[in-house]
Amino acid sequence: MFAKSFINSLITVALCSLWPTLINTAVGVTSVDKDLVNVSKVLQLSWWQHIRTIVLPSAIPMIFTGLRLSLGIAWMVLIAAEMLAQNPGLGKFVWDEFQNGSSASLGRIMVAVITIGFIGLMLDRGILQLQKWLSWNKQQALR
Repeated sequence: MFAKSFINSLITVALCSLWPTLINTAVGVTSVDKDLVNVSKVLQLSWWQHIRTIVLPSAIPMIFTGLRLSLGIAWMVLIAAEMLAQNPGLGKFVWDEFQNGSSASLGRIMVAVITIGFIGLMLDRGILQLQKWLSWNKQQALR
């Protein structure tokens, strides 16, 4: 179904990029205000209600910070994996143009690098917009 190099690239990208999200999520969940946890116990919230109303709203900023870091790392590792595994994509294009060595290759490499940077920026802005949409803004609630 998938080429072996695609599976290898997928595993490489996943293993390299999962750690910031895992670590930030763990830090976000463990740093939930103890007063909120106590209120949850006093109100006798179920496990699901506790997660939905106390833990997730408190941990969302850290979770999304980890997601944004992971996305940046995944994008860089994906381009490098395409170069090394010769998977079709921008990484392979840059590598092939680099190996070509003609004077016209430099311009194509620069366009590809700018495109890679722009796609990375758009991925980051997309996750940031999702974070703004899902997060609770304390300043707006006070107005």
